[in-house]
Amino acid sequence: MTFNDMDFMLTTASAKHLYSFAKDMSIYDFHCHLDPQAIFEDKPYHNIVDLWLAGDHYKWRLMRTNGIAEDLITGEAPKSEKFRAWIETVSRAFGNPLYHWSHLELKTVFGIDEVIKAENWKSLYDRLNNILAGGVISPRSLLRLAKVKFVGTTDHPLDDLVWHEKIAADETIDMVVAPTFRPDEVFVAHANFANFIDRLAIKTGRTITGFADVVAAMEDRIAYFVAHGCQASDISFGAVQYLATEPEQLDEILTKALAGQPLTEEDKAYWQSGIYLALCKLYHQYGLVTQVHFGAVRNSHSRLSGQLGPDSGFDSMGDQIDLADHLNRFLDALASSDQLPKMVWYTLNPSYNVLLANTLANFQANSAGQRSQLQFGAGWWFNDTKTGMIDQMTHYAEQGLLANFIGMLTDSRSFMSFQRHDYFRRILCSFIGDWVEAEEIPNDDDLLKPFIEGICYHNAQLFFNN
Repeated sequence: MTFNDMDFMLTTASAKHLYSFAKDMSIYDFHCHLDPQAIFEDKPYHNIVDLWLAGDHYKWRLMRTNGIAEDLITGEAPKSEKFRAWIETVSRAFGNPLYHWSHLELKTVFGIDEVIKAENWKSLYDRLNNILAGGVISPRSLLRLAKVKFVGTTDHPLDDLVWHEKIAADETIDMVVAPTFRPDEVFVAHANFANFIDRLAIKTGRTITGFADVVAAMEDRIAYFVAHGCQASDISFGAVQYLATEPEQLDEILTKALAGQPLTEEDKAYWQSGIYLALCKLYHQYGLVTQVHFGAVRNSHSRLSGQLGPDSGFDSMGDQIDLADHLNRFLDALASSDQLPKMVWYTLNPSYNVLLANTLANFQANSAGQRSQLQFGAGWWFNDTKTGMIDQMTHYAEQGLLANFIGMLTDSRSFMSFQRHDYFRRILCSFIGDWVEAEEIPNDDDLLKPFIEGICYHNAQLFFNN
């Protein structure tokens, strides 16, 4: 039995056969945090730490768990020592997806097919940097290696999208790189709300004194994004909120926020309800897929978060007692006016998987013939694990149509992260292969081949382009 060979994680003969359909599929990565400037400039990497560890809070979090000093994680320690600390950590990470991802990345990107061990750190460091010294590994080379056909970046609503313009005009870039509209700062709970509204007014040339002015200005920016190839929006909420609102009430909350007056938690909930309902109606009007990530408790370690900033590895799963009520009423408010956009919902807390899949099934009816217009998104963040992926797909199948699932995404800032798609595909094929072996579904390639290929690529391509 060989670790990390062609049959890695493929547990049955059926799984191995199904993987033959999946392994060479292209990638439609509809949500990530890659930098479009880096894609355009395509600068080669020269040190493995810059490529493999920089900005990766998954790895930082695991290193802290292993007792690694912060200087070796986010500090000014020599790169070789940071690499040594990472290798010492990941070599012990049995059961963590980072153990699998790291081996897949070494093998696929660098051709190094060996087990990661602490005593090999220096050999690995030298060999990896020697490969990088050849100047052939760059953002675009990594995208091409992974057969990426579409990249959906995550972009501030006031961004000029100049790097997207440059990418679109460059005929040597043989993939689509599209912006995603991510308006976190238009929510009054955001610390930068007042500054954002000032900048939004300048950007759009509008005077903003009321809620309707905010919505009109946001529509200007949505139209700008759509003109630059945008296919989707995204947002992240701590909790899903829906409270019926009146325009006058939202005007009052806006006035308080812009004046720097303290806002109550109720004010924040009403504003989230009102502005997000208005945005979703615009997303429906402009044909944007609407992605919602919810359930994160952010920056819990206040001392280190204050020192290092957001996205440094101090976030966790949240909970919400009244999720079903708020989610159903929010979706109904859109469906009742026939303004429900195509949506992808991701929960960070897996205990809500069945609730989310079940609720979305209430609102699938549509006159456009869209299959699964409300998607239960792939296991997100702490759930892009073997257990998390299987649990998400189990509930998707039991409450809806897994055949319509749009599959995996990286949701990453790293150009090395595309092996997560292969990881997902292996788990998918073993999951479905178990059904075949148990005779729960037919062993029929005419049925199984399009099923697997759809989830790996075609469903996402159709969902985001229709």
